[in-house]
Amino acid sequence: MAKTIKFNLICDGNPIRNLEDLQNNFSVEDVLGYYNNKLLHRWLKVRGYERELGFVNEITDEEPINIVKKLISIFDVSADEKYIDECTYMLEYIKERKELYSIYEQDGFKAKSILDDYQVGYRQLIDTIIENNSDITKIKSAISEMLENYYDIFKTTYRALFYTLYHRAPMAVFVLLTFDKARMFYLPLKVRIREADSGEEREIDDIECPYPAEAGVFMADKKQMYIAICNMIKKSESILGENIRTFSGVTDGYWKDLEEKGKKYMILSMNAGDYIRSAGEKDGDLNSADIKERFVILDGIDYKSNNSAHTLCYMEV
Repeated sequence: MAKTIKFNLICDGNPIRNLEDLQNNFSVEDVLGYYNNKLLHRWLKVRGYERELGFVNEITDEEPINIVKKLISIFDVSADEKYIDECTYMLEYIKERKELYSIYEQDGFKAKSILDDYQVGYRQLIDTIIENNSDITKIKSAISEMLENYYDIFKTTYRALFYTLYHRAPMAVFVLLTFDKARMFYLPLKVRIREADSGEEREIDDIECPYPAEAGVFMADKKQMYIAICNMIKKSESILGENIRTFSGVTDGYWKDLEEKGKKYMILSMNAGDYIRSAGEKDGDLNSADIKERFVILDGIDYKSNNSAHTLCYMEV
């Protein structure tokens, strides 16, 4: 009898030899690809996972998001549902790009066609955000696609994009601020200037810089956008709905482990006298002045407060 040849799957760059490996390295894109080309089925069979193979064979859905959710359930993967939705939406964008590249190859990569599609693709992402202005997972996926594959056009239209989102999809403004590639266009940057009289150097925010040429990144309208964003903080609960997280309570002078390390959170507001830091970051204490209107992003959250009337507001990145 011929010997069964076993093989490994590769998920998130790691070899998968058993179900535990699959659970610990589950990648939506990789596993969905293995499901579609039936390699997942073959792997389960040669590894002797007949029970899981039976469940996989019973999947009849054609929508990627539903397939992924069923695979997660079958393999008992611990995953945040919103994150899975976001990853699955990103797969749709990847699929669309591959289809476009195939068309370009057949069409000889005509420049005008590519440029036209580039503009249309960017506009479609904005439309997706507006049409789904209360669905944070679709907003995150669209903005991620925009910053990853349409960054050149974003850099020239970020002002118009801001005011469009500000009026028609305000939740998306907060989401934009969770991406490093977008923050520099809307939030203050620290710059060093030299005093004309004394020659001494000091550090200030670029939006307050009196010497645009020396600051380099100063833009007259950046301050106006920043002021508008800061004003949105007062309405953040109504804008973000269930996506905003709050905590009120006295911690008796101790640090409260509010959110575990491994997930990032953007701080929206905190009262004077309270302190915050990334989870377990013993030298990273931040007070209200450090946090105020800075939209600081932390890895997990430790929080300290001695006032029960104070409330911390934040959102997951």
